[in-house]
Amino acid sequence: MSEHYPQRGDSLDTLIQMIRQRRLSPRALAEQAIEAHRPALRAYAHWRPEKLRAQALVLGRKGRLQGIPVSVKDNIAVAGWPLEAGSGRALPAHLCQEGSVVAMLRRQGVVFSGKTQTVAFAFSSLGTSPQGEGPRNPWDLQRVCGGSSSGAAVSVIEGSARLALGTDTAGSVRVPAAMTGCVGLKTTVGRWPRAGVIPLSHSLDSLGLLAPRAADIVTGLAAFDPAPALKRIEAADLRELRIGLPKALLEATPTDPGIAESFHAALSELEARGARLVEVESQLLLEARALFREGGVVASELHQFLFTQMPTWLEGQDKELNLAMRSAANLPASAYLERLQTMTRLCRQADLALREIDVLVTPTTPLTPPTFASLTQPSVYIQGNARILDFTAFVNYLRLCAVSLPIGQDAAGMPTGLQLVASGFAEARLLAIALTVERALGEVHQRLGPLPFSDNNIQ
Repeated sequence: MSEHYPQRGDSLDTLIQMIRQRRLSPRALAEQAIEAHRPALRAYAHWRPEKLRAQALVLGRKGRLQGIPVSVKDNIAVAGWPLEAGSGRALPAHLCQEGSVVAMLRRQGVVFSGKTQTVAFAFSSLGTSPQGEGPRNPWDLQRVCGGSSSGAAVSVIEGSARLALGTDTAGSVRVPAAMTGCVGLKTTVGRWPRAGVIPLSHSLDSLGLLAPRAADIVTGLAAFDPAPALKRIEAADLRELRIGLPKALLEATPTDPGIAESFHAALSELEARGARLVEVESQLLLEARALFREGGVVASELHQFLFTQMPTWLEGQDKELNLAMRSAANLPASAYLERLQTMTRLCRQADLALREIDVLVTPTTPLTPPTFASLTQPSVYIQGNARILDFTAFVNYLRLCAVSLPIGQDAAGMPTGLQLVASGFAEARLLAIALTVERALGEVHQRLGPLPFSDNNIQ
């Protein structure tokens, strides 16, 4: 039987079936990933094609994901790979022990394509420093990708990874997915163990996956997550869906040109196909967003981690991180505890509120990806760093799960995302709905068309 050469558009399930039928070898898939990599996009902090090839050559018969290239964000430990958490320096050895999520992927026989770029300790939502050090957006190299799982999203878009493992504290998986045109799942806090992950906020951190399509995430989860419900996800019936529309939140959130139009156009398509839009109360979401804007929780918890685990590192980090750390050190313990108590109260209310609908929808982010040039101005950087999370941060503060799907383009021709939000630990139901929405609206190449460059233009 002749071997098939993998194509960029092949689904994860197709690749798995071809490998199992011996019509595709892990080595050929590794070579395709290497050819797909574009250094100019800066997806990786650590990219070693010879290591990728070596992994593919020594694979025995393993799990369902055998030979699939998976990238890992550089704040997650992988045995045999450096761990810097975006800081540019190797972290202490006691923090570099591989955790159970990476171990589950390894047992499946995946091939790790590399460690993807993130900002220092994942402490920025734009996916770059003011000096423009982040990955380039494949749709416009002058623009950012969003963050902080920016490199993870780029690795998926360029095709050097078929799945990407990232982290999400206030939108760090969903925002770059939306801004680059892929799918990003943020799991519920506590769904997967966080051992082996450098923490930004132990209260809010969650792990997530990025992939070209929702169906790929479903296939990947079914392979390595042991939860029975994730092994039998099927598309829901669109005509039975109650889609919650938080009108007051949407009206209170300015969006850049074309984003709201793209969002409402997608909802109109879903409604025309039988989905039912239901206006829902936004007060809870607005309270959670206000708590996020008040700040203190993330910076305080990162400061505590750095102070106890690597105190000498607090000095010498980038200017923005140092300013936030100094501010966190001055936050009274009573104020920090009060914010945690408020978050606990809001989480209980969220569980009750979401029972009235199947899924909540918003745009994923209100921003067109800013240009690197515009972010050299400190005021623009600070404002963008906060605004970019206006639709995503409440999900983390309410301990929910969410996914971003590509749905169109804004006025600048950049990708836009539709965020679907569900109750905590309802990932199986959320992904069933995501499959339904993806089938109704079309996958990324149908919504956005091809990338605005040929592979020969970016090396």
